[in-house]
Amino acid sequence: MANLVSTIAFFWTMVDQHLENKDFSGEEKILLKDRLIPGFYLSFVAEKEKDKVRKELIQQQSAELLSIIGQHDGLISGINPEKTASLIQSAKECAQFFQRSSSCVKGRNAQLSLRHHGIHRLSDSHLQAQTVIHNVHIKREDNTTPALRFFEAEHGNLLEHLLNNMDYPPRPRNRLAMAA
Repeated sequence: MANLVSTIAFFWTMVDQHLENKDFSGEEKILLKDRLIPGFYLSFVAEKEKDKVRKELIQQQSAELLSIIGQHDGLISGINPEKTASLIQSAKECAQFFQRSSSCVKGRNAQLSLRHHGIHRLSDSHLQAQTVIHNVHIKREDNTTPALRFFEAEHGNLLEHLLNNMDYPPRPRNRLAMAA
């Protein structure tokens, strides 16, 4: 129970730090904490839920919390569109702070499991190389890499970086001359 309390305290500390860096009023921060962040969090949870009945219940709760976005006479209606977009973006970012621990590494673990299935022991350097390839080189259909999605910043081409920074390997030994 203490670990759960610590996790929740850490989450709200992260949210407070994130909101301190934004120029939101006190009312807007309350709106974020009470309605928008929980609403978007439930929306993210509903996407991952496999049980249809629970998924529908979670989506209904999320829609109820986020209903203030579309209301013309609601809490958010008096805020200008740029500020509203900023509030929504911040709420989504804060909702992403609190994730199931395995969700962010599930794809990576699946890749390692596939590679490890045929080879019983991968060296540390091989694991590091596989991690770099997974994070920087492998792309989804939308042409994004895990590093791009995580850091929200472009990175250089892995192959070009290797060609510019690595020496060519030495010529292989002549095995016929050594055998004689």
